[in-house]
Amino acid sequence: MIRVKVFKNTTLMSFERKENLDLNTSEAFKRQMMDILKRPFTNLFVDLEKVEYVDAEGLSTLMAGQRLSKMNQSQLSLFNVKEEVLKSMKKHHLDTYFFFCDRPKPFSNDLLLV
Repeated sequence: MIRVKVFKNTTLMSFERKENLDLNTSEAFKRQMMDILKRPFTNLFVDLEKVEYVDAEGLSTLMAGQRLSKMNQSQLSLFNVKEEVLKSMKKHHLDTYFFFCDRPKPFSNDLLLV
């Protein structure tokens, strides 16, 4: 379900197939995200390209990751955010809490080119 690639202090999390970040999927995602963000000075990029919908539980999960990243002097960045997901964030006034990447360059040969 969730793919994780690590490049030194930078980690990419992405979904393998179309998914909703909701009550059913948030717990596994949160566990993996928190394990990554427990390490100080980590850069975590979350690719939401295949996420079609985010409910309150999914938003809560992302906010928990954002809070932990700040505590550990890390950076949580979101990219490839679909319009529906962004609308959900804006509806709850959460879009200002995240750093959104503008279509980062592709991951190629296991190198992060951002």
